Amino acid sequence: MTVVFAEMPEAAGRDLSIERQYLPAAVRIEYFTYSGDQNALIAACGDADAILTDYVPFDRAVLQQLKRCRIISVAATGWDCVDVRVAAERGIRVSCIGEYCTDEVADHTLALLLALNRHLLAYHRQVQTDHNWRWNEIHGVQRLAGQTLGLVGFGRIGRAVCRRALGFGLRVLVCDPLVDASTANDHGAQLAGFEELLAQADIISLHCNLDASNRGLLNRAAFARMRRKPLLLNVARGGLIVEPDLVEALDNGLVAGAALDVLTQDSPDLLHHPLAGRRDVLLTPHVAFYSESALADLRRISAQNIRAFLEGRPDEVFRLISPTEGVV
Repeated sequence: MTVVFAEMPEAAGRDLSIERQYLPAAVRIEYFTYSGDQNALIAACGDADAILTDYVPFDRAVLQQLKRCRIISVAATGWDCVDVRVAAERGIRVSCIGEYCTDEVADHTLALLLALNRHLLAYHRQVQTDHNWRWNEIHGVQRLAGQTLGLVGFGRIGRAVCRRALGFGLRVLVCDPLVDASTANDHGAQLAGFEELLAQADIISLHCNLDASNRGLLNRAAFARMRRKPLLLNVARGGLIVEPDLVEALDNGLVAGAALDVLTQDSPDLLHHPLAGRRDVLLTPHVAFYSESALADLRRISAQNIRAFLEGRPDEVFRLISPTEGVV
């Protein structure tokens, strides 16, 4: 029985001791680093019984070439890297990590929010680069209490962000088609439509999965409807934002600043990326999930999902994705 670890270049050479501990004892592990060559991915995974992956794209062309695969375990809470509908057609189930880093992502969101609102990047440059110790060189800092935070997506992470935001005196709007007004109110927030959120929010933070319905959700038209020149946070998926349109919105003052933990490409070319190196953009390298505890849980659960499924215990898989939840 063969399990292939198919992962992005930044994971190359990592320690697999936790995964080995929770996979079946007799399993053979093979490792593949994906660098954009789809044919190499097919060759590496074609005979796998199970695949553990992070953000490697498994689309129709790849899935149709998997001869023996029974499960793809995605080591993340999202699963947009796998075409779940096509996988189901091939008899392949897809699992993800239902919960492992809620507190970490919520904490990171507030850290980004505070850094933007308090202009910490500008102060840091002033002190460390310009060697200038003066409080009144930076202008435009606004009191956070009383501002409106718009959350797009109100699952576990969105609710954890809401709890923290209320402690800072923020008014919280929630836009989520799966949430009703009563649920939002129970968490101290107000339900809002997408247009209302765009018009009223001083800060917009994305906490939704990426699917075919919301890819490019924040595009030129959406930025034009933002009335309060908000700060924008994204710790969800890069594909929710049309990046050239965000650049344009920043240049035209429609968005006051952005803090992004994710970009459209998970291994971006930072030397040439239009959002890198800007004074009004704070970037972190898809690290919102990270703590040592969260990473250990991620590695353990993604391996346990494979073992439970291969040993005929699908009910013990943390989360098996329904084909109707698939994205293209």
